Amino acid sequence: MDTRIQTLEILKDFNRITGARISLHDLDRNEIAAFPQSLSDFCRTVQQNEGVKARCHAADDLAFEQVRNTGLPYTYKCHCGLIETVAPIYNYGNLTGYFMMGQISDDDPSSLIEIKRLSQELFSNRQALDKACKSIPVIKSDILGSYINILDILAEYMTQTNRLTAKDRDLAHGIKSYINKFYQRKLSVQLLCETFGCSRTTLMNTFKERYGVTVGEYINLYRLEKAEKMLQESQVGIKSVATECGFSDQNYFTKVFRQKHGMTPSEYRLKLK
Repeated sequence: MDTRIQTLEILKDFNRITGARISLHDLDRNEIAAFPQSLSDFCRTVQQNEGVKARCHAADDLAFEQVRNTGLPYTYKCHCGLIETVAPIYNYGNLTGYFMMGQISDDDPSSLIEIKRLSQELFSNRQALDKACKSIPVIKSDILGSYINILDILAEYMTQTNRLTAKDRDLAHGIKSYINKFYQRKLSVQLLCETFGCSRTTLMNTFKERYGVTVGEYINLYRLEKAEKMLQESQVGIKSVATECGFSDQNYFTKVFRQKHGMTPSEYRLKLK
């Protein structure tokens, strides 16, 4: 089944369970998918006013920024008093999008009173306001926290399955972060392509465009940086330095080291002394 279709089915299931609208957003906060696709009657009505619509977006932007800064789900009330929750989605350790659950109220009678108070001026009459408020899903306060936890679990599932692919700039950053973390392992372009689910051409071009060097060049440069530090701070043998820094062959390590410094690792260490 196509990933997008699978994602939409997940959103539908979440809506069936909770009654809340759930949407998937990219890093720029653009809505990628949602269920139901349309806003509630209440939100559609109030957002006919461009000023109110701008306030809605401003509140959402603050929530997205909060999640970006903390990496944690964030629950808040919009300027009309409706409850919203935003949860982060990651791809190989990089923030790639958000889930948003919202346009709901809890079952505390004071909550509906507050919603009507905050939005009464946006409706032509009391009857129109009452009708629109009936479109707002009401969730029991004692299970609202459970739904928020489920949303967080769903975001974690999207993270683990990497269903929301990072944009090119984030792909390049993800590759770099992966190399920095696993530089001691045997790395190859093929392994990185399989890890990040992209073609060799995409991987090579994206990385070179972002950082100005090829993937292979960056791997060597990063390993050499670690080797230089080991040569400066320890007295372990050159072969051990090569192995610890991810070079499987000491001769190759010496070759690339000489290309960068104009001397062998042993000569480099003697010069430091």
